[in-house]
Amino acid sequence: MGSKRKGVAVWVATAIAIAALIFGVTQFRQVQQLKIRGEVARQRALFNLISHVENMEGNLAKARVSSTPAQRSTFLTACWSHSQAAQENISLMGMTTVDLSAMQKFVAQVGDYCMVLSQKLARGDTVAPSEWQTLGDCETQVKDLARALAETGANAFPGRGSRAGILPFNLAAAVPSSDETWFRGFSEIDSLIQSVPSPAYDGPFSDRALASKSLANPGPEITPDEAKRIAFEFMDSGANYGSVRVENIDGAVAAFMVTGKRDDGSEVFVSVARAGGAVLWGMDQKSRAGARLDVDAARQAARAFLDQKGMDALIETGWRKPGRQAGRVVFTFAETAHLTVGSKPISVVLYPEMVKVEVALDTGDIIGYDATAYLTNAVSTELKAPLVSAREARAVLKPDLSVAGEPRLTVIPLVSGRPVMAWEFRVTHKEDTYLVYINAMTGKEEMVLQMVIDETGALTM
Repeated sequence: MGSKRKGVAVWVATAIAIAALIFGVTQFRQVQQLKIRGEVARQRALFNLISHVENMEGNLAKARVSSTPAQRSTFLTACWSHSQAAQENISLMGMTTVDLSAMQKFVAQVGDYCMVLSQKLARGDTVAPSEWQTLGDCETQVKDLARALAETGANAFPGRGSRAGILPFNLAAAVPSSDETWFRGFSEIDSLIQSVPSPAYDGPFSDRALASKSLANPGPEITPDEAKRIAFEFMDSGANYGSVRVENIDGAVAAFMVTGKRDDGSEVFVSVARAGGAVLWGMDQKSRAGARLDVDAARQAARAFLDQKGMDALIETGWRKPGRQAGRVVFTFAETAHLTVGSKPISVVLYPEMVKVEVALDTGDIIGYDATAYLTNAVSTELKAPLVSAREARAVLKPDLSVAGEPRLTVIPLVSGRPVMAWEFRVTHKEDTYLVYINAMTGKEEMVLQMVIDETGALTM
């Protein structure tokens, strides 16, 4: 009997050992799969970044040699569009050992400067020779950035030849890259960018505009421990972190950067303003599975998140997915306020007070949040009754445009960054849809944006 029990015990112990081994192997494979997904995302972001920076270079060159204002404006606008896409890919790089903010600022300023010149050409204004010279300097600097990015890619993935030094077509292999190579390459790029003088102009990303951005409603100073508590309560990630660090970040908005690292190596970053403890932005870099939710379900998750944070007055103004197969979606919301004109209350959409919420399409988790614009603009305190009525503004529109729905009163940021009150008209012309903005104080047409709506988002350009 004793030997029989002993045999059973051996079998039970063996079964437990085998089960533990299977569990361990399964966990190991899952961790490896997460690492591979993270590597694929980082490689794809680099490939796309190189492509967009090279396209910026090409459009800058074409703008300088074009002979007509219309052509120049087209190429300048295209450069701005590629700078927007490049900025998004920089944010997707997931580089925690090198600060990429200088590169992101540089790319934003070049695109911003192109848009300023494009708007001047569209208005019939003359672009000064000094401005064309500045544009030429930008072209040279963008060319240097494109070359440095290509070299970093070629060193990280040797043997993959293309114009950029690497081929983006066999990403499924997820060839591991050297962290040391990435660190060295982007450190050199950061040094390159730091030595580049910023273009002097009036725009939302100009040095003057960025330096003047401070909190609209600062509060009392908070401690690092308070920042840590605020950060993880806000993101509500429900995760246990193996390590947490809090760093001081100086700038126009002084903040604490709270970083939590999980056991699988993924990290959560939350920036908390030192004056008052408002969350400026947050990002969860955990790798995600394939999309299981549709956009409407993700929209409900974003809306519920904002309602929970007391931002129920915000309205959605757009959404986008990085690609058709993307596992996440970003929603943009804007604050609203109310004016009384005569005896009639009018709702005003405040576009400068903007919030972005990013939702994972596998679980509906909130993985990104950016309220920097919302917290650094206070246009609601400067609202005045419009001098131009909606009917008068409508008379400014071209007669061959079809107006859809009722106009709404808004505050929009001009290219210079200055906010103006304008009537927003959604119009159609042939197969295209546009938003036309008529200044509510002067009756002048201020801006025209084309709406692009497809399975990857509802955006304006």
